[in-house]
Amino acid sequence: MRTWIRWWLFFLASILILFGCGKTPRGTEVTVRLVNQWGTPATATVIYQVGDGDWEMAAQKEYGVYTFTVPTRETRYGVSVNCIPIGLNTFGFFYTYQLTTNDATEVVFPCLNLSDQRFGTINISWNAKALSGNHLEVYGRADDGYTSSSPLELEAIMSNDEPFLFLTFDGIGTYDNLKGVRFERFQTTPYMNHNVTFTADDAAKFGRFQGPTPPSDFEKSCDFTSGVIIHDGIFVTGVNGLARHEDDPCSGNYLRVPGTASNDARVLMAGYADSSNDRSLLSLLYAGADSASATLPPLPSPWPASYSVTANALPTFDLNHPDDNVTGYNIFYRGYDGPWWQIFVSPDWLAGASTYTLPDLSGAPDFGGIKLFSGEKAEWAVVAFFSERSIGDWLSTRIWISDNRLANIPVLPGAGMGIASSYGDFEVP
Repeated sequence: MRTWIRWWLFFLASILILFGCGKTPRGTEVTVRLVNQWGTPATATVIYQVGDGDWEMAAQKEYGVYTFTVPTRETRYGVSVNCIPIGLNTFGFFYTYQLTTNDATEVVFPCLNLSDQRFGTINISWNAKALSGNHLEVYGRADDGYTSSSPLELEAIMSNDEPFLFLTFDGIGTYDNLKGVRFERFQTTPYMNHNVTFTADDAAKFGRFQGPTPPSDFEKSCDFTSGVIIHDGIFVTGVNGLARHEDDPCSGNYLRVPGTASNDARVLMAGYADSSNDRSLLSLLYAGADSASATLPPLPSPWPASYSVTANALPTFDLNHPDDNVTGYNIFYRGYDGPWWQIFVSPDWLAGASTYTLPDLSGAPDFGGIKLFSGEKAEWAVVAFFSERSIGDWLSTRIWISDNRLANIPVLPGAGMGIASSYGDFEVP
């Protein structure tokens, strides 16, 4: 080979290596996963922002998975999802995360989606005589049922390993009447029959929990909630048989659920109110579903009684909680007739700023209904939460539960958090 040709090929190879011919743009790739209420992939409109730049459409990598790149020398990004069918942009369930690549490079959003499930009807025959049980309650991923006779017809998801929680009572379903608990998984097929027989080994066993003491200016009687979370879609709460608390300041017993997995959980929440100043404190713990005891996390300081927001169609919140080491902030904002918006903001993204104004996403596809009009009434809540786990850990879990106010809460089995909230409403100027 001639000398000049060898030198030309060497020069060309050097250029290709130096400039990365054919490579993706330099930076950090962020992966966004959308999951439905059963933890399987969902789809929605996903937009993102680099730094304080414009919002753009994220690329769909596969069903339920979206990606974008945060360029080198930049760490701050935002990502928003409208969990409502495409085209229905006058109302929506909007989520926004404002994070950095130090917080997380993979995040998960919960989005309601029914399209990938098959449903059928099954008949549950049952016998709880060994425990003197004469009332049955069944909880599945698609449906629950209550009966004092056998069999019980129940709608169910068709799968090879479908979970169900069975409780039996002597009389109506109250804590004092609870006699037994069974957790089972089995293959479901349409119009099948399944038999549940309680034995002496299924007798109800209980764990003991202890909650924190609230500040002196908060109500001492706690607002207690308990539930059972099965990682692929059962969330049982509000059932009298699950737990009973005693106050002083918030302690009691809860039902243990044998046979569950390490990524299933018992949720325990002790809340305390300062109703006169529209603020609250909450201690939340995801204990093992069959754990024998649980101590809830300590409470943070409350928000100042004078906390308020700057009213606007896109209001401004003070994110300057008095305690150090805030894990993250969570904002809820909705019009009385919609839309509904939940936002997570990391301290790292704030980069020392003490205020946060909701971003204007109304120009993005399928986000046209996100901005309220003058004269509309709006509700808001601001939350500071504290945890030994990072905000990235919380926002990358595939397990989420929904409370009675449509707020979605991430689940990390074994983890907990202390929460300070302030809330109010205003008319959009």
